[in-house]
Amino acid sequence: MVNLNDLIGKPFSNDGYGPDSYSCFGLGVEVFRRYGITIERTNISVCACKEVSQKKIQERLALNWQLTDLTENPPIAVLIRSGDARYADHIGVYIGKGRMIHIFKKTNVVVERISNWKHKIIGYYKYVNHTC
Repeated sequence: MVNLNDLIGKPFSNDGYGPDSYSCFGLGVEVFRRYGITIERTNISVCACKEVSQKKIQERLALNWQLTDLTENPPIAVLIRSGDARYADHIGVYIGKGRMIHIFKKTNVVVERISNWKHKIIGYYKYVNHTC
């Protein structure tokens, strides 16, 4: 079982990739690392580009990510539309048992029920690391 307890309560930082603070993307990279999956920092944050169309985001994601559902084993990236935007501007990581770990500017790292975000979730993605 992956231990994420030491992440709980860590503060938010815009470009935080740990170990003292995290952005939501930095936290995602760290959680995946703890599951034994190394991803590039920019790879997971491709969805936060306001200027990029949803179609282009899907094309970029398809290089390393596969749309899935919660029947897959964790970790699973949970792309979220947190505000009024029409694009994903937040990420959490599904860690099983109906829970995800994430962080916001207004909160520290928390684990909460994924059902709290159901109406804002754009999709669930499994890392597949296609290589040429």
